[in-house]
Amino acid sequence: LVKSLDEYQSNLASLTTDEKVSRIFTLFMAATDPNTGDSWCPDCRAAEPLIEEALGQLENRDDVVFFIVEVGNRQAWSDGDNVFRHLADQCVTGLPTLVEVKTQARLNQTECQEKDKVMQFFAC
Repeated sequence: LVKSLDEYQSNLASLTTDEKVSRIFTLFMAATDPNTGDSWCPDCRAAEPLIEEALGQLENRDDVVFFIVEVGNRQAWSDGDNVFRHLADQCVTGLPTLVEVKTQARLNQTECQEKDKVMQFFAC
């Protein structure tokens, strides 16, 4: 779980050059609401169990890294200047967004709620 752009980029930089890592996935999602313990975003809440199930395909793989990056609370995400909206390689336009870093393959917010697409995204 990563809560800042700096932390994400720092971790990502070291992993993209690691020859032992074959796949890197990033799930950009809304921050957890401290009052409920869940994401404030209904699309993120709907996608989360599907993504967790699909990740089971990669359970015993030491060569795969999965990041969850929180893009902020509702107010921070609504700001057009949110830093995650302007990432060069992984511009996030909706939540959740799932990206395979090395290939730039992605699923957008509605696709992240389609079980078949999510399962295929993580297929080996």
